[in-house]
Amino acid sequence: MRRHINSALKILTKVFSEKAYSNMAFYGEDVSDMTTKLVYGVLDENVKIEYVLSLLVKKKPQNVVYVLLKIGTYAIMNLTDVPTFAIVSECVEVAKMNGKGANAGFVNAVLKKVAAKEYELPEKSAKNYLSVTYSKPEWFVQKLVKQYGKETAEQIVSAKPFELEHIRVNSRLSTLEEVKKTLDRADEPYRESEVGGLVLKATDTVANLFKKGIVTYQSPSSILAVYALGLRDGADVLDLCSAPGGKAILMSELTPHGKVTACDVHPHRVKLIQSYKERMKAQNVETLTSDASKFNEEWEGKFDYVLLDAPCSCFGTFRKHPDVFLSRGESDLAGIAKTQRDILKNAVRYLKNGGMLVYSTCTVFDEENTQVVNSILSGEEYALEKIVFYSEALNDKFADNNGCISILPHDEYDGFFIAKIKRI
Repeated sequence: MRRHINSALKILTKVFSEKAYSNMAFYGEDVSDMTTKLVYGVLDENVKIEYVLSLLVKKKPQNVVYVLLKIGTYAIMNLTDVPTFAIVSECVEVAKMNGKGANAGFVNAVLKKVAAKEYELPEKSAKNYLSVTYSKPEWFVQKLVKQYGKETAEQIVSAKPFELEHIRVNSRLSTLEEVKKTLDRADEPYRESEVGGLVLKATDTVANLFKKGIVTYQSPSSILAVYALGLRDGADVLDLCSAPGGKAILMSELTPHGKVTACDVHPHRVKLIQSYKERMKAQNVETLTSDASKFNEEWEGKFDYVLLDAPCSCFGTFRKHPDVFLSRGESDLAGIAKTQRDILKNAVRYLKNGGMLVYSTCTVFDEENTQVVNSILSGEEYALEKIVFYSEALNDKFADNNGCISILPHDEYDGFFIAKIKRI
């Protein structure tokens, strides 16, 4: 247990103190299943843990000690198969290992208070009940309540972390049935998703299929954004904010005789698209570096379809990326929304008359979604177009859309927004 706690401490110190992304913070560290559980557990319950510690500690300790207390608190509250005394003891030893021996007594005393439950969580009637109970920032909860109402807000913040993966099959190289047979032979369970992919664990079998380009990891919400375009074969398609490239590659499969121009503002991210393209054998994708916030005169009126999966706050992905609340806050929304409006105003001008654009984000707030879309609908040149999918089941599920679909986090779906706009 000591090794797992020590590794989690190193990783989480990078996240909390150095503002590293959690998936990047694992690189170069001694990682076990327990380490991963501790890291993501602390990130997922960070608000609740900090609330508990605030009741037990008068003065917030230095960073490393505070992170260690978070790990110990999470473990005590959640690891029912590990004796509490062992968790406390191992955290004390880890403090000594990291040159914090002078704080070992403090760590021991605080964690014993956690174990004895010398704290009280908010009553259901308290304003901060949802925030602490479901460990989400208070501003986030209150903003959800204002937009969706308390009942729906609770459904959103109570959504459990999604620990499985969603894959889709590369139609150039295989079929869904062939991939299912491969998984059956390996005796690996899966279930089909509503968007035609598979929900499963990321096993060695899946990793091998991924490496060969036969399957790729892609969220159902992301796939829906592509399907919403209603691509016809032979089309000229522009993907403005493409990296890492999943949507561009899917579009290239749906229009095998067409062309997809996939762009990103940073050269290193364009390399990600190129790598994705090569792995998936998508020869009809052209990659290039381009700043979507700056109008490109050469593209005006050129494309049949434009996909703008806009840079956003990513708050709809908190189940997979709980550290999103550490890197962004409410004060960031206005700036993000301005960038989105600037890019969208350029993007719609790249459409031919009658062309279709899909605007999408992986967030749940109106400022980044409907308000951005409405910013270009005031005239008579652009209009919302009802979204029609390839699948009857999907059309039944989203039958009431008026050109906009909001997806709340549930099952394998991220929180997502999709709008379809036609240039008249």
